[in-house]
Amino acid sequence: MTRKTIKYLFVILVILVVSTTVGLTYFFYANEAPITKGKISYNVTYKNNLSLDIYHPTNILYDKSPLVLFVHGGAWIAGRKESMNVNRVNGAINKLRDHGYTIISIEYTLARDKKTPFPACIVDGFDAIQWISSHADSLNLDMDNFGIMGESAGAHIAMMNTITNPADFGLSHPKLAMDYMIDIYGPSDLYRLYRSESLDSIMTMIKELPKPINQHLNLAHRVFGFDPEVDQEKTKSFADQYSPVTYLNDKIPPVLMIHGDADQVVPLDQSISLKSRLDSLGIENEIHILEGTNHAFIGADDTQKADIQRWIFDFIESRRSAKSQD
Repeated sequence: MTRKTIKYLFVILVILVVSTTVGLTYFFYANEAPITKGKISYNVTYKNNLSLDIYHPTNILYDKSPLVLFVHGGAWIAGRKESMNVNRVNGAINKLRDHGYTIISIEYTLARDKKTPFPACIVDGFDAIQWISSHADSLNLDMDNFGIMGESAGAHIAMMNTITNPADFGLSHPKLAMDYMIDIYGPSDLYRLYRSESLDSIMTMIKELPKPINQHLNLAHRVFGFDPEVDQEKTKSFADQYSPVTYLNDKIPPVLMIHGDADQVVPLDQSISLKSRLDSLGIENEIHILEGTNHAFIGADDTQKADIQRWIFDFIESRRSAKSQD
């Protein structure tokens, strides 16, 4: 390869890097990504090789800041903590920070080839909460105003970290009570999700792909860590063990659910069924169903997108306000 060719390739590489950087920067600013606002502490290690990002308040209104823990989605096989900046709730997150809140976004164990993410991803959530609690004073965090929010698989983890106890997964951490839980199109019953028509349709399409692609995209196999079709009794037991509905009790904090009625990944009945169970237990909850909206709020119009931000902010702020009056 000649020097001229190397120089040419180098110039092309520089142009691509610059173009990508400019494109991402424009995207972040155009979408008012939280990453473009205020002080942020990146990649703070909370255990082993896992880290979290701390989005500090853009306005300091309290001696100790109310806190929201955010858990990203990605079907337990993908996703990053940074995805908080390109998701569907930027407006609510920005408004919360403007009102003195700290937002923390965590990474957690994802599925690997033939290795389930369970219970590791749930344990990671508990470990992150324990780390936050032990560093609350140095970070000026108000652990008496602490809630959790997740979307899709992240909502599932958020529910498990709220409803279950660390001891259920062999941890010695004390149970830290949440003030609220926000479930954004999250699965609450893994066995019903596995047996749903929507997942069955997805798996049928995947089976028709070439074998190397099929194996990589076999969601059920990767999440369970084994072929769930081989032993249905084992599959049901596994799914129940890691389903929030298995652990529902009357000590759960207020719950906000947001779900689209056209969700083809996590069917709406996951949230409808959860609400029914919460109602039967006397747990304060509210659900907002978006008409004509798919998973990840695909198909939501501008009014619906604005409503989502308002529902989240109002729900969280009402919890803080009520607590301050006690």
